[in-house]
Amino acid sequence: MSMDPSPNMNQDIQPQRKREPRSRVLYKKMAVQLLTLFFMIGLPILTLVVSEIIVREALTMPFGDWTTEFTKRFALNILLLVALFNVLYILPRKWYMFTSFLLSGILIFFAVANKIKIEIRNSPIAVGDFALLNELKGLDNPVDLNIPLIIGVIVGVIAVVVVIFLLIPKFKENWIFKAAIFVLSGGFLAVVWTDYPVSPMEKVQFQNTWWQQEVGTMRNGLFGNFAMLAKQTQIAPPAGYSKKTVESFGKEYKPAAGKSGEKPNVIFLMSEAFTDPYHFGKQHFTQDPIPNFHKLYNESLHGTMYSPEFGGGTANVEFEALTGLSRQFMPDNYVAYQLYVKKPLPSVAYAFRDAGYDTTAIHSYYGWYYQRQSVYRLLGFNQFISGEFMDLDHANGSGWGFPKDNSITNSTLEALDHTKGKDFIHAVSAEAHQPYKPQPDSKFLKKGTLPDITRQYLNKYTEKMHSVDQELGRLIEELKKRDEPTILVFWGDHYPTFGNNNQVFGAQGTQIANNMLNDYEDFIKTHDVPYFIWSSEGNKSKKLDLSPNQFGAISLEMAGVKGNTVTAILDKMRAQGDAVVPYTKWQKQMGKQTKEMEDLHVLQYDLLHGKRYAGDSIPGLIDEPTKDYHLGLYPTIKIQKTTFTADHYEIFVKGAPKYAKIMSKDGKEVKAVWKDGADDTASFTVNKNDMEAKESYRFAVYDNLDNVLRTSKYFKLKETE
Repeated sequence: MSMDPSPNMNQDIQPQRKREPRSRVLYKKMAVQLLTLFFMIGLPILTLVVSEIIVREALTMPFGDWTTEFTKRFALNILLLVALFNVLYILPRKWYMFTSFLLSGILIFFAVANKIKIEIRNSPIAVGDFALLNELKGLDNPVDLNIPLIIGVIVGVIAVVVVIFLLIPKFKENWIFKAAIFVLSGGFLAVVWTDYPVSPMEKVQFQNTWWQQEVGTMRNGLFGNFAMLAKQTQIAPPAGYSKKTVESFGKEYKPAAGKSGEKPNVIFLMSEAFTDPYHFGKQHFTQDPIPNFHKLYNESLHGTMYSPEFGGGTANVEFEALTGLSRQFMPDNYVAYQLYVKKPLPSVAYAFRDAGYDTTAIHSYYGWYYQRQSVYRLLGFNQFISGEFMDLDHANGSGWGFPKDNSITNSTLEALDHTKGKDFIHAVSAEAHQPYKPQPDSKFLKKGTLPDITRQYLNKYTEKMHSVDQELGRLIEELKKRDEPTILVFWGDHYPTFGNNNQVFGAQGTQIANNMLNDYEDFIKTHDVPYFIWSSEGNKSKKLDLSPNQFGAISLEMAGVKGNTVTAILDKMRAQGDAVVPYTKWQKQMGKQTKEMEDLHVLQYDLLHGKRYAGDSIPGLIDEPTKDYHLGLYPTIKIQKTTFTADHYEIFVKGAPKYAKIMSKDGKEVKAVWKDGADDTASFTVNKNDMEAKESYRFAVYDNLDNVLRTSKYFKLKETE
C-alpha cells in the first residue's frame, strides 16, 4: 500500500546552497588583497607618473630627467601621494577604493589644468587662484573641449563604480591595521605641512623660484610644489585682528578730500636695478654717467627709498608702490603677485581711476611675467601695454637682451597722447636688468683705482645706467613740451646683483658692504635706493626718506586726488615722521613699528589673507576691475586700407604692433615688413605671391608661449589706388 509523503519529509529534501571550494575563496581573498595593495601604493604612484607626464608637456624637463636629476624630490612626491591616498584607508574597503579612484581622477584633472595654465600664464596653479576660465581673460584662444573624451571618461567612471561595488567580493577587514595606516599617513602629512619635528621639503632641498614659478614645478614636482605654495599662503593673523578692529580703521583714518582745479598727469617710472653709480665710490669715475638723474634729484622732492629687495623681486617693490601695503608684513622670499593678489585690492590706480583718470600699466618684457596680465586688472588698470604690444627694436627672446628704455619712453608718450583726459601711468623698465657681463673698458671708470674684475663689472653696469639716464632726460624734455601739468615719480626697484657680489660690493671690490646679510650698515648700503618726485609745476627741492609704499599716497596728495583708508594711514605716518617701515630683521636698529604701522599690518592681513572684512566695513575701499580691461594701448586691431603695386600689397592697420603676425585661416603665417606710420597707423608690406585675393587673413599678437593675445577680424585683400 502506498503512502503520501508528509509535509516534514518535503522540508527535509529542499536543496542546500553549495559552498565554494576553500581554495577558490582563498584566491578571491588574495586577489582582493592585491587589489587593495594596488590602491594603497600602485594607484598613487601611477597617478603621480601620469600627472607629471601631462604637466611636463608644458615644461622643459621631461619626466625621466626629473627622476634622475632630482631623485630625492621625486621620492618625496611619491611619499606625499601615498600618504594622501592612505588617509582614506580608514574607510570600508569598497568606499576606500571608490574615493581613491575619484582622488586619482581629481589629481590628474589638476595636472591638466596646470598644464593649461603654464601654457597660458607660464606659472602653475597656486592656492587661491581663479578658476581656469578667469585665467583666460585677455586671451583670444579658447580651450577646446574634447567631447568624445569627456563621454569616454564618464562611461569609464561608471564602469569602475560598478566593478567596485558589485563585482568585488566582501571580506572581513583588519581595522587595527587600517587605523595604523590612517595614523601613519596623517602623521606624515602633518609633518610635511608643519615642518615639525623636521622639514621633509628642506631635507630634499625644495626651491622657491619666484622669478619663474614654473621652474619650481619642474624641479620640485607638481604636487610637492603645490603643497609648498599652499603652506606659504598660510599666514597667521596679527594681534588684534577682528571685524570690529577693521571697521574702526574706516572711522579713524579718513582720506583727505580731493582738490578742485586742473589735475596733473601722474607717471610712475620704476627703473630696473637703477642706483647711482657714484654709490660705489665717486673717486673711481672720470665723469658723471647719470647727469639728468642728478639734476632732477637735486631740484625735486628726493631721498632714499629703502627697497625691500636686493638683486631681484621687482614685483614686490611695485606691489608696495601701487597698493601702499608693505613687504615687511610678508614672509621672506614670497612674492605677493604670485601668491596673494587673487582678488581686487585698494590701489593708487583705483584712486586715480575714480577721479576720472585713464590708468595704464606698461612693461616692456613679457606680459605673463609675475602674472602681471591678471594682477594689473585686479589693481585697477584699464589697460596693460606689455612688450608684445610694443614696437621694440628687437623682439623679446630674440637674443638681444632686455628691451631698451626708449620703448618705455615711447609707450608712455603714446599713452599720454591717446587719451583726452588725465592719465595715471605705471611703467616698469627692463633695460638695466642683469646679467652684467664684465666689460673691458668704459669711458666712465678710471683704471687702476679698483681691482680689474670689479671695474669690468661696473663698466657694464654704468653703461646701462647711462643709457637709462639718457631716456630719462628725453622723457622729461617731452613732458615739458606738453600743455598738461605732470608729476613723475622715478625710482629703482633694488640694487643690482653680479656674477660675484663680493668682487663688486665686498672685500674683493669696492668694500662698501662686506657682510650685506648680517651687518646692519652693510645691509642698508645695498638697499638704500635713490628716488625723486618731479613736478612740471611748482617743483621744489626737499628731502624725504621713505619706503616704496609711500609713493602712491604722496602722488595722490600732490595731484589733489582723494585717496583711501590705506593712503590715509600712510599720510598720518608721514606726518609723524615715520615714512619708513622698519625692516623686520632690523627693528632693533631702526625702531619698532608704530601704531599706524600695526594698523596697516592688520588691514593688509585682512585684504590678502583674512576674511576681507574691509569690503563691508569700509565703504569704497575695495573697487571692481575695469570691465573692458585689455592688453595693449588699443582694445582692437582694425584694418584701415590696402594699397598695391605690381609686386606688393601694403596693408595699413591700427592697433597692430611691430611683431604682430598676418595669419591665414588655415594657420599659415605670411611674411611681412613693418613700417611705422602717422596717426597711430602702421603698414605691413607683403609680397603678392604670398597672399591670395580670395583668402581670408587676420592680424594676431602672440606671446612667446604661443598664446593669442589679440586678433583683428578676418579680412580679404582689396586693391585700391
